[in-house]
Amino acid sequence: MLNKIQRNKAIMLKSSYYDFIYKVEGEKLILRPEKMFEAGGVYLIVDKELKLIWIWAGSQSRLFHRYMAANFAGKLKTKKKFYNFKYEVIKQGIEPPEFHIIFKEIKENNTELNFPGQSRHILVEASGSSGLSNLSSKIVQSEISHSDISLSRSVKSHLKKIISEIKEIQMGIKYSLNHIQQRFAEIEKILEK
Repeated sequence: MLNKIQRNKAIMLKSSYYDFIYKVEGEKLILRPEKMFEAGGVYLIVDKELKLIWIWAGSQSRLFHRYMAANFAGKLKTKKKFYNFKYEVIKQGIEPPEFHIIFKEIKENNTELNFPGQSRHILVEASGSSGLSNLSSKIVQSEISHSDISLSRSVKSHLKKIISEIKEIQMGIKYSLNHIQQRFAEIEKILEK
């Protein structure tokens, strides 16, 4: 008898849902990754409904992997089935409301769906709404706590984006300083000889 993990993996393999999810591993793009939303990972998730390739970057992901993800997204767009798709890089913790549905689908392992974001379409039909704006506002409202009320959603999102950019710059500077120290050490060794 299969254990729970093996059963879930067997279900995932049967589902076409995971045919739209990739993970960047080094210089390779892996279809149907075993783990999702790891802080060090970068994932490409094709949202057929929005004609968008989401590039989800974990908070500890490397700049190189994000760069590779953008290259892979460009290559995916050249395939006929994703031809007019755009791509958007989003970072862990500051995902837009439209992505929250996909995040929830994957976390709940909704393998009965055919593609990421399909439940958004089902929810819109069920609520009688014809657009995403009503659904997006419901998602965001449900996730705002009382402490968030003092800042508007757009201001808070903008501030999070700035903080994220500063952290990325800081990581780049730290990497550069370490590299410079290594070079100085090499020069000093050569001069000592």
